[in-house]
Amino acid sequence: MLEIIILTLLIFTIFLIRHLFFWSPINIDHLYSNGPLLMGHRGSPIEAPENTLESFRTAVDQGIKAIELDVMSTADGIVVCSHNHDLERETNGMGYIHKTCYENLKTIDAGVKFPAFECCHIPKLKDIILALPNDLIFNIEIKSLSLFDFHTVGRVLNLIAEYDLYKRVLISSFNPMVLWKVKRFNKTIPTAYLWSDENVPIILKKPRFINLVHPDMLHPSAHLVEKRVFLFAQRKKMKINVWTVNNLPAMEWLLQQGADGLISDFPKLMLRIGPQS
Repeated sequence: MLEIIILTLLIFTIFLIRHLFFWSPINIDHLYSNGPLLMGHRGSPIEAPENTLESFRTAVDQGIKAIELDVMSTADGIVVCSHNHDLERETNGMGYIHKTCYENLKTIDAGVKFPAFECCHIPKLKDIILALPNDLIFNIEIKSLSLFDFHTVGRVLNLIAEYDLYKRVLISSFNPMVLWKVKRFNKTIPTAYLWSDENVPIILKKPRFINLVHPDMLHPSAHLVEKRVFLFAQRKKMKINVWTVNNLPAMEWLLQQGADGLISDFPKLMLRIGPQS
């Protein structure tokens, strides 16, 4: 009996060590085929209401080839684009998106801060996919209400499959368990671990979960980027996309240091860097 227990523990230890230290990201060179991956943060949020079709179209019209957008689910299970769970910050509505049916969301104005964009709305992710160019790259950030909130994950993956977005999508999240769930569903979909030390639980202030959830990219906040971060990414052969970078000298410096991509509120400014994916 003791021998069986020892053998079981030995096998478990071997698998644990292999899982934690001997893993590699998947090949995602197709996302960087023409240079750095330059992404409009929530579209072009300085010129149009963030995470709306109008904002994404503005970024695309400026020449951007990739956009970052935030998604969550409504009370009736529709995946919509929004950064905030509450409605008060960016719309004229009240309450929470996860407690509101989509039919009611349609009546809410998401353009209250932009007089030129009155009566634009919180869009379905599906409608955004259909409305934008079929070569646009989507960085879909999945929002969650708790560590084990997976409601939106399966719905997003179903849309990726329905519209065959596999070659032009990546999924990012601050929640490491969301990334783990994505890989459980489909190991071929690129994932990115968002890293910040602000407005996140203490346990997420350092990227401790990287070796557990095996993301393919690291998305650090710009102020956290330092040489050791680049060295770690190079050692693991991970791509680094930095957010939110809003001035040209910082953009140029980060790319010189080894950043593979940038996320900015100013996509038009970002395009001055040069060729993009």
